[in-house]
Order: sequence, then structure tokens, then C-alpha cells
Amino acid sequence: MSVFNTVKFRIYLICITCITPTVVFADNAIKIWKQVTDDNGIQVYTREMAYSSIVKSKARTVINAPLNDIKMILDDVDHRHEWIPFLVLSKTLVEYKNNKKVEYSHFYAPWPASDRDFVYEIELISAENNKLIYTMKSVESVLMPVNNSKIRADLFETTYVLTKIDDNTTEVVLIYHADPKGWLPNWIINIIQKALPFKIMRNLKQRLKNQQNA
Repeated sequence: MSVFNTVKFRIYLICITCITPTVVFADNAIKIWKQVTDDNGIQVYTREMAYSSIVKSKARTVINAPLNDIKMILDDVDHRHEWIPFLVLSKTLVEYKNNKKVEYSHFYAPWPASDRDFVYEIELISAENNKLIYTMKSVESVLMPVNNSKIRADLFETTYVLTKIDDNTTEVVLIYHADPKGWLPNWIINIIQKALPFKIMRNLKQRLKNQQNA
């Protein structure tokens, strides 16, 4: 493998499996949240799970932007690839009337890894004036069967909780738990679980800052 491809692959291992938009009200965790990162106003925590050797992660930050501005970015499926690492495309497969839809996302992976894709249901389960909660989890759909050229990854859970602090400030919490499948060992997957939420929050904050400065 060339030096260039080696560097790209290592970066990929940190960023793979990011999908956007989906709090957890109860789970089977066997340990409490443990803080692993506190940088740039972003705190990241992990916890071990009884049902999986892959850790669940949670990130929290405060963004200087109105809640609705953040909602619009999360809802913009056509432009997610502009701020989510390695995302090639996201698209809506079917949309229902009750704030629920099924989406597809495809992620590029540098050689020797294979590209990953996800089919997942996303639902806005709470839409109060001062709080929004999105949840996502993998589903099967005849609208996007498994393609042998990609590895179909498993999204156990992604949750975004947006809470209004004031008219121009919003707390954002992201909970993330996924299995990219394939040959990646769990210790590498757990590195991804710790790094990915931080990168998502960092990119989201930068996206909003760029919009405000445009």
C-alpha cells in the first residue's frame, strides 16, 4: 500500500460510518458514561453495552445558532456530503406523513477497505418549541437491496437532541452506536466510536459558522 493510501485509510478508520440524523430513554448499559474527550467546547463520552462489544458514544456541545438553523442542516439530505466525512451521497427512499422516512447513505472507503452503505429509518419523535429529537436505526428495504460492491453496515442507533437555550444558542447532544461490519476488528471500531461524534459536532459547528459569515 502506498504512503498516500495508508494515510487515507487511517483517516477513514476514524471517520467511517457517519450518517446524519437520530435520546435514548433506556438501555442495557453495564457501565456509566466515561468522558474520553473535552476539546473545542465538545465533550465526548463512551459506555460499554451488555448486548455488544462495540461501545456506545455520546457527544455534547453548545452551538451559537438558533435551533431551527441546525434543524435545517440536519434535514438537508442533498448537502450532507458537504460536511459529513467520506459521505458520497444520502437520499430519501420513502417519506411518511408522521415525521418518519427511510433514507440511504453511501460512504467512500479508500483501498483496501470496501465502501459502506446504510439503509435506515429516521423519525422526528419530539418536536416541542424548545426541543427536537431525531432517532435513526437500520431497516431493510426493497427499495435499496444489498449491493455486493459495498458492505451493508448496521446502525444500531443515532440520536440527535436539539435543546434551545435562547434565541441564538442551542445545546446539541449526539448519541451514536453502529457496526460498520466487514473485517474491521472491534478495537478499531471502538476508536471510531470515540472519534466520530467529535468530528460530527466539529463539522456541524463549522458549517453553521460558515453560513453565518456568508
